[in-house]
Amino acid sequence: MHENTWKWSTVGMFLLGMGALIPTSAHACAAPNCMVGVRFPLPEDGGAVPSNIPGLVTVPPLLESVDSSTVRLLLPDGTQVPATVTPGAHQTQVLVPDAPLVPGTTYRIEAKGVCQFQPTQTESVTFTAGPALPLPTTTGTLTADTPSQGIFNVYGDSSCGDRQVEGNFTTLRFTPSPELVPFLPWVHWTVEVDGEPWSYAKHSGLTSTGEESPEPRRYEYNRQLLFLYTFCDYVGCADSYQRPPIESLPPGRHRATLKATLEHANITLPPVSVDFELSCAARVANAGMSQMSGCSDGGTEMDGGIVDGGIVDEDPLPEPVDTKKGCTQAGGGLTVLGLLSTLWLLGGRNSRRAK
Repeated sequence: MHENTWKWSTVGMFLLGMGALIPTSAHACAAPNCMVGVRFPLPEDGGAVPSNIPGLVTVPPLLESVDSSTVRLLLPDGTQVPATVTPGAHQTQVLVPDAPLVPGTTYRIEAKGVCQFQPTQTESVTFTAGPALPLPTTTGTLTADTPSQGIFNVYGDSSCGDRQVEGNFTTLRFTPSPELVPFLPWVHWTVEVDGEPWSYAKHSGLTSTGEESPEPRRYEYNRQLLFLYTFCDYVGCADSYQRPPIESLPPGRHRATLKATLEHANITLPPVSVDFELSCAARVANAGMSQMSGCSDGGTEMDGGIVDGGIVDEDPLPEPVDTKKGCTQAGGGLTVLGLLSTLWLLGGRNSRRAK
């Protein structure tokens, strides 16, 4: 009797400890602390910054923040340029110069990220100011690809893009207006479908050709900006038995609206919209069986035929390494249940022997 009591007390303490170690699904795949440091959105290929830029943006490390007192704009000789630092969208800090930049002058912007689990260093980047340009008054044009049926990866939940689903999908194609292109690095974006939020992209989220930048969105619990879909079937090992936790669009006709906001500019850019239709009428034959081979531990399935929202050949992101925020425990719940079952059987045998 006492032996069984001691045994189950020990098991209870062990399982309590296991519960503390196993992360909840909401945090099963979070970015390692400061995996990506402070960023300063600037024109592609070292292009000039318009001298009348409304504000220079400092993007914080993933899941962290920026020390606003460290955001500074400097001349080559180290002289600090008078400016005001104010909060911007998506936890950014925005440096607003007191006077327009001087065309042809080289500047250095610097800042320090705040990371609660490790020390950080001041990061900086240099750029050259160009002539003043008219602030944009137009956004561009938006179209939608013909919908397709297939297997694609889903971003926006704790699987960090490893979840594969069969569905009907389309990709939005955006062409920025020529007057918007010089200011794209300081624009942040939202997509609404039928008036409801679908996704967002931070500053510098779209390139000069209108494509989504290959940022590590998988760690931000955020859908791809320009990839719209409806679920038709689930083909992953775990997805065969449960609906993915992130919602898809219902089949039918929809309207997508892309909204652009130039940080700290006192202007309203007109949104652009396009109608599209999604349907599950045509299914991929045997898609589930072809994708489930070789998958026994809840890991990633085969990559053949996978659609990744139109962004391909993306360099793989480093795996989470910080156990406090980057730990994935696939199948952890099943492991604990299996342990409980085994101990229950052993307890039953011991009871029969005692009788």
